[in-house]
Amino acid sequence: MAGKLSPAAQQRVALLESFTNDIGRLNALVEQYAVANKVGHENLNSSIRRLGGQLKLKLTGAGLDAMGQLCAAIEMAAARGLQPQQKTRIMRENVGSLKFQVELAIRTTIREDDELRAKAKAKAEKAE
Repeated sequence: MAGKLSPAAQQRVALLESFTNDIGRLNALVEQYAVANKVGHENLNSSIRRLGGQLKLKLTGAGLDAMGQLCAAIEMAAARGLQPQQKTRIMRENVGSLKFQVELAIRTTIREDDELRAKAKAKAEKAE
């Protein structure tokens, strides 16, 4: 982080960071699915679907609809009757995109807060 954040930015960053544990757990399940033999796929499918659905509801409730849609895509891919390699590819792409979007949202929040503080500082100096 570049410097101190405003209270609103701190709340936003904390909200976004609260999703990283669930996203990490979803990523771990997808990777377990990728290396599992044929016996373990069904159990992992149901776990991925459950966690994807829960994360979708949390993200949508927080106003992060695009990220919620990625979780819905993961949930649907796990429910489909595709080959395990195809499911793995789809789920890995969506989890990677989800991770990227959360990190981007955190960086954007910090950058926008820094810009607002810089503008406020410049305005205060101009007024003096």
